[in-house]
Amino acid sequence: MTQITSYTFTTAKDLTEAQSINYNNQVDQFNVWPAYVLADKVNLEYWDRIYELFADYQFYLLEGDVVVGNGNCIPLHLSEAELANLPDRGWDWALEKSVLDNEKGLKPNTLCALQIGLNKEYQGKGISNQLISYMKNIALKMNLNAFILPIRPNLKTNFPLIPMEEYIQWTNKEGLPYDAWIRTHVKGGAKIVKICSQSMIVEGTIKEWESWTGLTFKSSGEYLLPVLLNPITIDLKNDCGVYVEPNVWMQYGINS
Repeated sequence: MTQITSYTFTTAKDLTEAQSINYNNQVDQFNVWPAYVLADKVNLEYWDRIYELFADYQFYLLEGDVVVGNGNCIPLHLSEAELANLPDRGWDWALEKSVLDNEKGLKPNTLCALQIGLNKEYQGKGISNQLISYMKNIALKMNLNAFILPIRPNLKTNFPLIPMEEYIQWTNKEGLPYDAWIRTHVKGGAKIVKICSQSMIVEGTIKEWESWTGLTFKSSGEYLLPVLLNPITIDLKNDCGVYVEPNVWMQYGINS
């Protein structure tokens, strides 16, 4: 464990089974994702694997036994060309690739962040910056050469009809990115690389979407749902609903 002010960092690798259950239950309380986000097939197939394969990359920030925040990151093997041309797929690609790279025995050289969570009782205390700094420390400890993130701009949910290409150009009065989460990373030293326009893809039948949302879809077309960054597309004729989420690739210098 690493002491940070009054808080303590620990990784999933260091936990007892009871601690793991306790801390993950707490995380579930403040990382409340709707069913239609969690239904991402890549998430369903690979998420639990990262706790088995990369337990020392999954971490918690604690105050006593209270989870203040948490982070999930994964190691990847990227060639110079791959790092210079990150794909239009983002979160799904990275999660799947981390597991497949491990199965192939490829030596990782890049850290990719998947998620940072924050206990709402601890907002406004700079916790996010501590979580990001800890990820940088993981990259250094593991001798990784790059640190990339397919980030989910948190205020984009208020503007689901605005293209991401346009949204990331918005600035505040200080000339910094309008989006709070992009702004946090930029102030921390990260740069925007590109948009990953197909970062997450959720597909399901109409019945599945109605189950996930509690809605009834009577017409084909686009629908707006809470927390999503884009509309979903419902196609009654083909019994299909699809949500494609754009994220933003960002990159830190390891020592920034």
